[in-house]
Amino acid sequence: MIKLENVTFKYDKVILDNINLNIDRNKVTFIIGINGSGKSTLANIISGLLFSKSGKVYLDDIELTKKIDNKLIRKKVGMVFQNPSNQILFSKVYDDIKFTLENMKCPKEEIPTLIRNSLEKVNMIDYIDANPYKLSGGQKQRVAIASQLSYSPDYLIFDEATSMIDINGKNDIYNLLKFLKKDMGIIYITNDMSELIHADDIVIVDNHKVYKYSLSDIIKNNDILTRHKLNIPFILKLASSLNIKDIDKINEKYILERFDKC
Repeated sequence: MIKLENVTFKYDKVILDNINLNIDRNKVTFIIGINGSGKSTLANIISGLLFSKSGKVYLDDIELTKKIDNKLIRKKVGMVFQNPSNQILFSKVYDDIKFTLENMKCPKEEIPTLIRNSLEKVNMIDYIDANPYKLSGGQKQRVAIASQLSYSPDYLIFDEATSMIDINGKNDIYNLLKFLKKDMGIIYITNDMSELIHADDIVIVDNHKVYKYSLSDIIKNNDILTRHKLNIPFILKLASSLNIKDIDKINEKYILERFDKC
């Protein structure tokens, strides 16, 4: 579990104020909020890229401080960013992931197996020798994810990771989230409210504070989103009006099929 205890962070002004938050493993936790609310700041604190002005942050049993070896933090939590091209350094998929593993000081004899295993998880093993620059946006993003998965972090943060890819690529990522959460905690930052149906838990950053809800909470009461100055996506309005309770099976196709039967 990731724990934030009384965390405050500020630049020229306070961004996050006295935050207390738990984020569970084996769940997909979405972080949402209006632009400039502090979503990415929160993610950067969790990942050890920023350190809070006050309070404590724990990755399981490890307290994040400036004295902690950065490689120890990276072994606990990986990050996938908005533009996958920014994470590609080499002209061969294999070499790109190999570079990550070498930086993490993985044993050389294990690297080929780790690369293959990570590409299999994201359905990209057939592209192991491909030039990543020639792949589609969705395929590039899956290579970026494979690179992070290769060293088996306990948590993986997606920072608006689907905003630059098409609908097919997005659906691949959504399906991947459900698969990956079996072995790790997923933290997913987005400005696209329609993606919320893929969440287990939802953290809203609003006015320097955080508020945590389950997807079921949001479906039962769409007004939660409007209270935090967020739009209610059509798909959640529909799920709410249909009184859908089978949250474990919920997705856009399931909701629309229920609607067609009405």
